[in-house]
Amino acid sequence: MLKVLIIDDDDIVRLVQSKLLQNCNFTKEPLKFKRASDAVEYLNSASIEHHYLLMLDINMPMMNGWEFLDEVERMEVKENVYVLMVSSSVDYNDKEKADKYDKIINFIEKPITAKNCEQLKELSILKPFFPEPI
Repeated sequence: MLKVLIIDDDDIVRLVQSKLLQNCNFTKEPLKFKRASDAVEYLNSASIEHHYLLMLDINMPMMNGWEFLDEVERMEVKENVYVLMVSSSVDYNDKEKADKYDKIINFIEKPITAKNCEQLKELSILKPFFPEPI
């Protein structure tokens, strides 16, 4: 089972991403976190039997996306975590930094689109969670 977490400090972004993911049949009910620290708390108690796709913003107050990723590396569930960086940052350094994290499977500039969702379903690491319709 793949659980989707949206981690973004912007209320509108969380709402829009949630509706888009539902409309694209990506997930029925994504979990939404305004603060990265709340997502850390959730994942620290999460089941290692599930897999987790994190839609993670970079620029957030208190704990940014990079600090959050450093926390994920210390978690028991880390082997079942896949991270999609979803950021308004167009800074090349952010994309370059993202390449250094094994957990990051893609980097998308906001806003996420239906086309992005379909492309994600085709990634080899996520494809098993989206079986072909019969």
